[in-house]
Amino acid sequence: MASVWKSWCVLFTALHLLHITSSNFLVDNLPGFGKLPFMLETGYIGVGEREEVQLFYYFVESESSPMNDPLLLWLVGGPGCSGLSAFFYENGPLKFNYDNVNGSFPELQLNPNAWTKVLNMIYIDAPVGTGFSYSKTQQGYYSNDKQWVEHMYDFLRKWLVDHPKFRSNQLYIGGGSYSGMIVTPLVQKVYEDYKAGNLPLLNIQSIKASCNGDYMNLNPNNTNCMSDYEAYSELVRYIDMYQIMNPSCIKRSHKNQRSLFEDLQTIHQSTSWCRDDEDAFLVELWANDPNVRKHLNVREGMKGHFKRCKNISDAYTMNVHSVVEYLQNLTNTNLRCLIYIGDLDMTIPYLSTHSIIKSLNLKLNSTWRPWFNEGEVAGYTERYKKNEHHLTYATVKGGGHVAQEYKPKEVYEMIQKWFSYYDI
Repeated sequence: MASVWKSWCVLFTALHLLHITSSNFLVDNLPGFGKLPFMLETGYIGVGEREEVQLFYYFVESESSPMNDPLLLWLVGGPGCSGLSAFFYENGPLKFNYDNVNGSFPELQLNPNAWTKVLNMIYIDAPVGTGFSYSKTQQGYYSNDKQWVEHMYDFLRKWLVDHPKFRSNQLYIGGGSYSGMIVTPLVQKVYEDYKAGNLPLLNIQSIKASCNGDYMNLNPNNTNCMSDYEAYSELVRYIDMYQIMNPSCIKRSHKNQRSLFEDLQTIHQSTSWCRDDEDAFLVELWANDPNVRKHLNVREGMKGHFKRCKNISDAYTMNVHSVVEYLQNLTNTNLRCLIYIGDLDMTIPYLSTHSIIKSLNLKLNSTWRPWFNEGEVAGYTERYKKNEHHLTYATVKGGGHVAQEYKPKEVYEMIQKWFSYYDI
């Protein structure tokens, strides 16, 4: 065999819908080991002309952070060595237990140096005929280096379409021994198709193009858009959309009111405090008290149970889909305007708001700069002017959806200055 060497490349690419013929399933346990403490998926993906070549793969999710850790496609040498060669003998999650070799069934044990602790890894039986990979025709078994590259590229594209939640992970391609002859041309092909926009990974430009920049009115018949949006939704599924640095809330169950109060005291003292419906419980408990209602002069019998946020979607129609036209009209007045936003809000991103302000074509009166509270950067701001109309745009660093709920001191300072006609 050739000497061992490796080639790597980080790639970010655009998503395109592909027809794929694949089968996969989760492996819960393996003989010689038992129940697996990691996620293992195996399957076949058809590649080449009429997908006559069926490549078998082994996919192990990272044991650390699958959604954030890189994805590594690892090729094995030979040519002709199965992906199990690397799985058991190189960098996979399991290895054979040589301390207990006694002629009985081989025993497996965890590999303490497994790369899968920090990487999502795909091992593959390639080229065709290797391991469990096969061809539907005899002719399909005839292969070469260039065809191996083509098959790997075809496999990678289809695997990524079939696994949308990994489309935005960093992609690495590597291998050892003879596979070094395949890694480099494969990386070049992947990179060239990335530049041409033909490789199935996810980035924002892909969603923007396929959905025409409209994410409020998704067309179910636009398969590219729906596929992109599904992949995006999977990526942000466990993020607090109202403040992306907050921990994702997990519903808690309480035996009684006392346990709820104790839990509220605990989480509010914790650095990982999670804003949840439990906050709403306090105001609802207060506002539904008969004595409170009496002191507030609430008319008895006119309102039922008070809720902090009530779902009225069945009775309410949202028919103002954009305020840009209204903002444009206001630029012809002599009014002062302040638009501020938390920079960690994902429901109304500050970049989107900034883009709207830019579209008004106002004259920049004060360039983008930091604003301060007690000597610390509290956000960034800039000012615009059109005749007598003045518009100030400001971000609140660390602020969430309702900025003053997350950064009350900073927002108070900003508001105080603005209402006093001082520069923020």
